[in-house]
Amino acid sequence: MTTTNIIFLDIPTVLPVPFSPNTWKVRLALNYKKLAYVTRWVETTDIASVCKSLGIPPTSTLPDGTPKYTLPALVDNTTSPPALLSDSTPIIEYLERTYPDPDSSRALCAPASRALHALFEYHVAHSITAQLLPVMVMHMHDKKTQRDRIHFRKRTEAALGKKLEDIELRGKEREEHWKKIEGAFDLLATFMQAGGTTGELFTGSNLSLADCTLGGLLLAFRYISPDEAWINVSTWNDGKWMRYMAALEEWMAVV
Repeated sequence: MTTTNIIFLDIPTVLPVPFSPNTWKVRLALNYKKLAYVTRWVETTDIASVCKSLGIPPTSTLPDGTPKYTLPALVDNTTSPPALLSDSTPIIEYLERTYPDPDSSRALCAPASRALHALFEYHVAHSITAQLLPVMVMHMHDKKTQRDRIHFRKRTEAALGKKLEDIELRGKEREEHWKKIEGAFDLLATFMQAGGTTGELFTGSNLSLADCTLGGLLLAFRYISPDEAWINVSTWNDGKWMRYMAALEEWMAVV
């Protein structure tokens, strides 16, 4: 393991593990690169105040011009001055630049591949992640800490103008929505098959930025909704995603 002094900010849940796909994305990268780090758990309610106190930059700006702070975030005290980072992809790109693997075949995101990775992340964000709320909103709410449930309900209901319970699809609409999400996974499976690599991951047996993105999302499925989302996904594409998750297992440690 590389000797580093990294603090990784993640969101606690009522489970013994986190479930944010974006924080899992970075955690997979840290574990894959064998970088020493500790986790600081920050409830969603406290993200802005904690990030401000540490000097971590916001990830975007709200419509009213207020800075928006989100996790994951990372403080690398190995360097002087410390590196203060937010947002999953920039964090992973920083880790690649700062702690490159001597074996170039193990690179998470080689510079020449970044445009393709950006296209992949766009597909996942719009075709999968953006479609999850109507079928997972109550699962998400119930797995959050008590304080974060209040925050999540208030923020989500204000944004969508309806109660959480009314956002959740039911019956035939729910089945059709899951079919739509399945179609996005069908496309991913087709692309991976076209790659012709051996192994279950996008580039064979080594992790890539695309695997961190998709792996984080599948871990969210497994932990947020094990009795619906994960059951659905595990049956798609002839069990492809069960095998995919098994290939990621060695990098799933929570420290």
